[in-house]
Amino acid sequence: MEEELNDTGDDKIKCIDVPHIKQIYTWDCGLACASMILKYLNIPFTSNDIYNIQVKDLLRCGENVWTIDLAYLMKHYGVSHQLYTITLGANQQFAQSSYYLSNFTKDEDRINNMFEKAGENGVKVEKRSISIEDIIDHIKNNNLAICLIDWLKLDCLWCSKKLCFCCFDICSSPYVGHFVVICGYDLLKKHIYYKNPNTSTELCCCSFSHFDKARQAFGTDEDILLIYNKKDEVT
Repeated sequence: MEEELNDTGDDKIKCIDVPHIKQIYTWDCGLACASMILKYLNIPFTSNDIYNIQVKDLLRCGENVWTIDLAYLMKHYGVSHQLYTITLGANQQFAQSSYYLSNFTKDEDRINNMFEKAGENGVKVEKRSISIEDIIDHIKNNNLAICLIDWLKLDCLWCSKKLCFCCFDICSSPYVGHFVVICGYDLLKKHIYYKNPNTSTELCCCSFSHFDKARQAFGTDEDILLIYNKKDEVT
């Protein structure tokens, strides 16, 4: 059950009020997270805009939305961002993973090309692993983050995972990629607060240790897209 959050005023507890948006399909958690970001930043958009721009016009990614796709989408809307990942491109180690297997070959060239041209397109990418402390420092300044996690390793302390599994048709996989929006933390309890587009629950909560296991799991490349609460100055 969700607990009452009381901001202590000294940055030990923080929870940013982000509008909750549920995903529509089994594959669009990233687009739902992007929609939450845009709505929080008061950037005009419609769901039709997001899906047409993302899937048809800008990225041509179909139903295979990678973190780099979301970075390009943020750039398209003028959102200041920074993508951190431990692999600049499509990780060849994932080629035989059951989660990536059916689409990896089709996606590989597109993803590698997006990484190669990120700089010239004003998309900010850096090869780096960041810590939970880095994430907390980011959130302290009223910023958000879209994080790729292994759904099978993420345990919400407030809701039942069984209620959410129906949205995934690949639950037998050893890895299930999923995007969430990080929006808060509790340093006293060592909890991370996040928005899960796969559930109707307004806010989810996980321990620091379990969240690290989920975001650093094989299959994620430790992808995290930091979102800054300011206009992107890159043209």
